[in-house]
This record gives sequence, C-alpha cells and structure tokens, in this order.
Amino acid sequence: LDFARLVERSLRRACLPVRYTEGFNPRIKLAYLEALPLGLASEGEWVNLNLEEDLAPDDIRARLAPTLPGVVKLVEVRRGHASACPDPVRYRLDVLENAGSIADVLNELLERDPLLVDDPRKGRPVDIHPHLISAEMVDGSLELELVAVDGRPPRPGPFVQALGALAEVAGVPAPRFGVATRLLGSARRRGDDTWADAAAAATPPQQEFASSSSTPASPKRAASPS
Repeated sequence: LDFARLVERSLRRACLPVRYTEGFNPRIKLAYLEALPLGLASEGEWVNLNLEEDLAPDDIRARLAPTLPGVVKLVEVRRGHASACPDPVRYRLDVLENAGSIADVLNELLERDPLLVDDPRKGRPVDIHPHLISAEMVDGSLELELVAVDGRPPRPGPFVQALGALAEVAGVPAPRFGVATRLLGSARRRGDDTWADAAAAATPPQQEFASSSSTPASPKRAASPS
C-alpha cells in the first residue's frame, strides 16, 4: 500500500497526463500486473497506467524517474499490449537445509502429471502441474518458472509442499526453504544490482524521513522510545 501511494504521488509530481477514474473521488487509474502474495519478496513490480496523450516511453521515463525517491529505481517503460497469454513468473527460493534432497525429487516433480497437493481453502487436492513450466537449481537456490491458469495466479508455496511430500516418499529429508523472491525477469538489464544489493546500499539518513512529516513531533514525543 505504501508503494502504491508512492507511485501515485510520483506520477503527480511528474505532471504526466494520466487518466483518472470518474466519480466523486477521482483516482489515478493504476493496475499492478499481479499483487505480491503475503510473505514473499520481489525484485520489481510492473505498474500499468493509461495516459490521455500518446507519449514516447523515453519521455515518460525522463519525467518520472527524477520524481522517485532514491530507494526506488525505474527500470523500464514499455507500451502496453493486450496479451492473450499471461507471462510466466519466475521465483527464487533460498534453500536452508537438505539441498541434496531437491536433486533427488526434482525430476519427479517435473514429470508427475497430475501433481496433486492439498488445498485447505477448497478442502480437497488440486492439480498444480499446469502452473509449472520449469524448475531448476541455480547457484544453490531453487528457481521455479510458473504461469497463471484460468485466472489463478501462480504461487510457489504449493510446490514447496509437493517437494516435501515427494521427499518423504523417496525416503530423504525434506528440504527447508527461506525467503521466496519473485524475480524481475526480462526487465532486468545486464549489470543491474539485485534487490538485496540495492536494499543494502540504500541507507538514507533518518532526518530525511522525519522531514517528510507534515506535522512536526513535539520534543517530548520525539525523545520517547518507540
């Protein structure tokens, strides 16, 4: 929600001819390609918006980039298109324990069709195989390439569940995973920092955040521990 407000304010500062909703309380018409699931990190997000004028992507980038804070990087601006098929999404899952078990069951994961896992929301097993395009180990992490099916967005959680079940059947320890990160994919350009590197490098001074408040805190409240 904070990121969504940040994008709207930056668009207003850039004075771009964005299209607004109609009604008593007009808002900028924004749509995110896919909402990030709770508990997952992301290297970057696609934001779709409509303009009242036809502007070149380079012009939009030149006007919007300077209005964003230093911790947010505008990677690319593209013209939108109506795609009949959703683009695949790639996730990276950090492996904490038993990485060798993944190699033992990865082929089984790719070949088993259907691939059933219990879905507590539906109260029955569901087939997650149609979501799976590829799965491979890359530099000690598991990378999954998934695609939406029938409007259902892909999630890495069911595949972690399936790997654990397959490891149990194979008689090997179940792998344990850490952070799952949605990768930026084709938008990342060669030489760009990863999300973790960018986050580590972004250490703005505390006073920059304090100065953004429209209501200054009293000396007593500012001195009290949070």
